[in-house]
Order: sequence, then structure tokens, then C-alpha cells
Amino acid sequence: MENKNVATLRAAHDAFSAHDCARSAAIGVGSNVRFVDHGRGITVSSREEFQSWLEGHIATSSDIRIVDAHYIDAGDWVTARFRAVGTQDGPIPPGFPASHKPFSLDICEVWHVGPDGKADEGHNYSDGLGYMMQLGHFPPLG
Repeated sequence: MENKNVATLRAAHDAFSAHDCARSAAIGVGSNVRFVDHGRGITVSSREEFQSWLEGHIATSSDIRIVDAHYIDAGDWVTARFRAVGTQDGPIPPGFPASHKPFSLDICEVWHVGPDGKADEGHNYSDGLGYMMQLGHFPPLG
């Protein structure tokens, strides 16, 4: 049987893959969540800001979805390792136009779940440089 915290995070990820950002945020995070996107240096401090962060990804890729997700239950903490895949058909702020190229972005998230069953802290780690190289916005290294 799947841990309730893992099940909640999985349901939030499924809602995101269905492009229902409001549902994803409502399922997964508390009203005063502190979420850090370490790769982009972004911190959000509310469910509304988190929902907006999710919506930004869909604005960049209208077919984005989470695949190959693996979840690790650690009590009040859950780690998720997955890939975000899609096509960049929208701009990436602050000025990278749509490349119309596919991408596969490896991501690791670490979430703390509070007593109300909602995440009160989250951390997102991804390879932003590799992502931007896949899309042709930065030249390959080497």
C-alpha cells in the first residue's frame, strides 16, 4: 500500500500532467508553502504563487508532462525523481523564444508534508543548462 504522502504527491503530479495547475496546487501544497526552484533561483511562498509557477511551465510547453516518476517515502518527507518531457512551444522568460524543439528534463523534488497532509516545504532541482542546450538556446559544451 502506498504511503499517503507519496499518494498525494503522485496525484499532484498527475494533475500537473493533465495541465490542471489549480488542482495540482490544491492537492499538493498548503496555503503557506515555501517552495524553492533551486535551478532558477525562484522561491514562492503561497499556494497561489506555486500555481503560477506551474502555469509558467505550461505556458512554455503546452504538452509538458511528468514521466518515469519514482517516489521515496521518508515519513514526513517525500523525494520524487522524474522527467518532464514536452516541446518548447512558448517563450521562456526573460526572452528565449519558442524553439519548437522537444526536451527531456531530469528533475528531483524533495517535499516536507505538514500535519494537515499538505506540503509546507518543497525543493526542485533540475539541469537547467542541459535543458537550454536541448532547446538550442545555449551551445553544446565542449
